[in-house]
Amino acid sequence: MSIWKGSYTLEILNSWSKDTMLETLGIEFTELGTDFLRLRMPVDHRTRQPYGVLHGGASCVLAETAGSTAGNLC
Repeated sequence: MSIWKGSYTLEILNSWSKDTMLETLGIEFTELGTDFLRLRMPVDHRTRQPYGVLHGGASCVLAETAGSTAGNLC
């Protein structure tokens, strides 16, 4: 049994990213389980600090996207 209140696919979730920060940062939904979402984001020129490490703000965008999307689906 799924915790989601509707019928969703990865294609639907990823289509919501068009023309948003998610598209700009390369964030994509990769797995949709009965009670979890999995996303990925590249660590590249869009998401790194000048020091070459992942920017904390980009990490927050990824975490907030996972949480708010899961909340919306519930």
